[in-house]
Amino acid sequence: MQLLKAYVHLICRRAAPSAEFSVDRHRHLMSFLTMLGPSPDWNVGLSAEDLCTKDCGWVQKVVQDLIPWDAGTDSGVSYESPNKPTVPQEKIRPLTSLDHPQSPFYDPEGGSIKLVARVVIERIARKGEQCNIVPDNIDDIVADLAPEEKEEDDTPETCIYSNWSPWSACSSSTCEKGKRMRQRMLKAQLDLSVPCPDTQDFQPCMGPGCSDEAPSSCLVTEWGEWDECSASCGTGMKRRHRMIKMTPADGSMCKAETTEAEKCMMPECHTIPCLLSPWSEWSDCSVTCGKGMRTRQRMLKSAAELGDCNEELEQAEKCMLPECPIDCELTEWSQWSECNTSCGKGHMIRTRMIKIEPQFGGTACPETVQRTKCRIRKCLRGPGMEKRRWKEAREKRRSEQAKKNIDNEQYP
Repeated sequence: MQLLKAYVHLICRRAAPSAEFSVDRHRHLMSFLTMLGPSPDWNVGLSAEDLCTKDCGWVQKVVQDLIPWDAGTDSGVSYESPNKPTVPQEKIRPLTSLDHPQSPFYDPEGGSIKLVARVVIERIARKGEQCNIVPDNIDDIVADLAPEEKEEDDTPETCIYSNWSPWSACSSSTCEKGKRMRQRMLKAQLDLSVPCPDTQDFQPCMGPGCSDEAPSSCLVTEWGEWDECSASCGTGMKRRHRMIKMTPADGSMCKAETTEAEKCMMPECHTIPCLLSPWSEWSDCSVTCGKGMRTRQRMLKSAAELGDCNEELEQAEKCMLPECPIDCELTEWSQWSECNTSCGKGHMIRTRMIKIEPQFGGTACPETVQRTKCRIRKCLRGPGMEKRRWKEAREKRRSEQAKKNIDNEQYP
């Protein structure tokens, strides 16, 4: 087991914070991250610093200069920028000297970025075996680099770097020559007697729309003027357009770009420091049962002449109370049925259906069937009734016979 001590020297700060820690053959990688307050989202740190040497020993001392990185969550460009979330969130990247004119690291010539911290790791005690976890060899590390970087890379084997960052924007916004830069981090220096190359690389460039390449076989118009910046303050986007005048003679598609876009920098957005009262208590739920909303407020205490305040003064959230009672719901009554008798006293009925059953203590369903009395003519009974029926039947037979006789006389 090895006992080490790490010092982080911050530029413009007298006292260097330090910490002691131990490593062993199974845990020999060191990582740390610290924020640069009160910056927007800038930080410095190390990732997976291997404290084993190539021959399975332990490093005696590591000195690493640190450059700031942007976490991509806040759009501020200086230490005094107000909080403004970056939407959508950008990738983590190293800051460069060409990011923004108001950045404390800005250099119009694209020079090396100012260092903000230096970490020193020293071995102060040793106990036990050497580190027998063989780190990645140089061949494996070089294999992770892009092919073009392999061919150009003359880095000594004792210097282990991270991959290069993406190229920054060109320092020139016109077709005049400028330069752009990229950076990498020195992850380990296995031999302090062998100097390591710079961690920054520069390349000549020209502004958007300018190129040394052969012209396209398409005939296009000149670029139009740039549109206005999409933002009135801070970072925005601007675009310009051109038209295709003639496609290639061989009938192929014209690959010339007809729209260009680039970032534009406006004066930094400023908001007043809002003086706000504490939040009030949450209001009662907007409903007496079921799902509703409740709100709370706070007051702006700053003077009105200081300007607008962008802080929210009211918040709302959902609230849930016991389910609301659901009453029974029925269809309309049907028509009354016919009387169930042909004479005398009887009854008829009507019905209705249940559309919604009662729930959560709602009103129960009333009756769904109703019955009422009905009365038809009196029913005739006894000997008189039989005599009357016999007489009607006889008259009916006589009438039918007379009709047949008439038909026979007309059609003999």
